[in-house]
Amino acid sequence: MKFSELALGQTATQTIHITPEMIAGFADVTGDHNPLHTDPAYAEPRFGGVIAHGVLLVGFFSAILASQLPGPGSVARSLNVRFKAPARPDDDVCIEVKVVKLVPRIRKVELEGRAYVGDRVLLRISAEVLLEE
Repeated sequence: MKFSELALGQTATQTIHITPEMIAGFADVTGDHNPLHTDPAYAEPRFGGVIAHGVLLVGFFSAILASQLPGPGSVARSLNVRFKAPARPDDDVCIEVKVVKLVPRIRKVELEGRAYVGDRVLLRISAEVLLEE
């Protein structure tokens, strides 16, 4: 998407079904085998079972930036994340982003987003993204 095609308040959303395989795969790819993500018995007392890596959710947010809003060719300049609650296997996580500021001189887009399941907010995120044109 071109910078000139963006508008304040523009949004994009995507729902992702979190699977145990995603969590295990993320642990394998990153080397983050924290037992909170991999060992149900260990995670049970604290979280009621294993939880997804928070950064896995950030990756889904990044995918929306790269594929939907603002889309291909965009370059993330900064991300600021605040984790609020964990995602669990079999959660349907909705990722939502919204354009909150446009800076034409440098083609910078500022976005705010959140990940949630029902009315439970998992994270809030803000991003600055630069566009080519």
